[in-house]
Amino acid sequence: MRIAIYHTTDLHGYVYPTNYVSDQNLGILKIGSYIQEDQKNYDAALKVDCGDLIQGSPFTHFLSKQKYDHNVVIDALSALDFDAYVLGNHEFNYGLDYLYNGYKKVADRVINANITGLDLQTRPYQIFDYDGFKVACIGLTTSFIPNWENDQNIAGVSFLDPVEMYAKYEAQLQAEADYIIVCYHGGFEKSLDETMMPTEKLTKENQASELLEKFASIDMILSGHQHRSFMTKIGDVICSQPLNNGQNFGKLVLDTATREVTAQLVETDTLDVVIDPKLEQIFTKEHEKLAIYLDQKIGSFDEDMLIDDVFQARIDGHPFVQLLHKIQIDTSGAQFSATSLFDNAIGFKKTVTIRDVIVNYPYPNTLKVLAITGEKLKEAVEKAASYFEIIDGELGVSDEFIIPKKQHYNYDMFGGFCYEIDVHQPVGSRVTLLTMDGTLLDLSQTYTIAMNNYRATNTAVYSAYENAEVVKDINLDIGELIMDYFQSNGTLTVDHTRNFTVKF
Repeated sequence: MRIAIYHTTDLHGYVYPTNYVSDQNLGILKIGSYIQEDQKNYDAALKVDCGDLIQGSPFTHFLSKQKYDHNVVIDALSALDFDAYVLGNHEFNYGLDYLYNGYKKVADRVINANITGLDLQTRPYQIFDYDGFKVACIGLTTSFIPNWENDQNIAGVSFLDPVEMYAKYEAQLQAEADYIIVCYHGGFEKSLDETMMPTEKLTKENQASELLEKFASIDMILSGHQHRSFMTKIGDVICSQPLNNGQNFGKLVLDTATREVTAQLVETDTLDVVIDPKLEQIFTKEHEKLAIYLDQKIGSFDEDMLIDDVFQARIDGHPFVQLLHKIQIDTSGAQFSATSLFDNAIGFKKTVTIRDVIVNYPYPNTLKVLAITGEKLKEAVEKAASYFEIIDGELGVSDEFIIPKKQHYNYDMFGGFCYEIDVHQPVGSRVTLLTMDGTLLDLSQTYTIAMNNYRATNTAVYSAYENAEVVKDINLDIGELIMDYFQSNGTLTVDHTRNFTVKF
């Protein structure tokens, strides 16, 4: 018997083949239309989504603002007869009610072995019987969520260690199944080979490698969260992780007689498929409302403020970054600001719509103000300075920020003071100047700095913020703060001020 296993993850609500700025070969409609036809070539199909499904696109942002008792994104996967769902960390971004309303209709298919306190009747694992050959799928989610998520969005919920919970169920899985698949919204913290060399700080955000090291019972790992793209074999275990936003997906064919697996990542841009009109109809009504919502004008500038080259903007600064700093400082009352420039950022034209804001800042981060010393501030700037590396005489990006995955979002720029970075100097000694109003910053003095909640709490990257006092917590999405700022200030003047220099 040949079972086709279809593995999606980190779809982030990308439904149509567009990123809402231009056409893109991605999304649920193309993938789903392909799966509906392709599965007919096999004796059976097993369809698994590994999380981060209902947040992350302009469409899901729009849905989160409405009062629905269901979620059309999950409705679509349900129509495709997905067999199992794993909760991702971004499922919690819009609060528990949004999560519950989305998943309640498929709660019996949510596999969840390590999250407790949910008002959903989930099960830790599910056994699928294919003519006597039994496949177990156990669902695990990164336990690192409390390090990022706002407390009110996870009230009463606990995230247990995935490794410990697999150990709890291992004997049952072995007794009940012939083949064990770990479906994990988390990634690999070590190299994708049997050497298992750490590729990131071992914070337990990603524990797939640890699972492989500790348990010989696992036959396959379907992973997510890291936005990486690989299909590989580590020892005897097939390991899959597709990219985000439906750019590709995993297709693994298991022969139950031989236990052999053929596996590939299917690139969405190679699919020659006609989108199924019945599948598309699930979204039509809400997508039409979305277009009207996104095209609402909310503000304007005296000139265009577009980003031609994101990497160059990280070197030279950009008026778009200055705008983010001003909004964060004005909104919070902090002295300083820290923000990153996402890869999708394109800046603004003279006329600004809701679509423009969401495309530039798609994440539902909120704003925190921390109190830190000048010494700790310098440490944070030094961390940002480690982003750069001189490669063959040209300024490039350090491996730390691109291996094992691209992490350009972990390069921060700072506002409210001036600074200089000299890339010729050793990492940790690159910040050559810190001034405010022409005066050197006092490294012993305490200052306040505004940043998004992800940066403030994920101190594995910026350890300078560890144990910092939270002076203020502004529980509004930064996207909403940007919209409010436009609507309150009329036509804005583009600020071309440059407050930092990168020497190389």
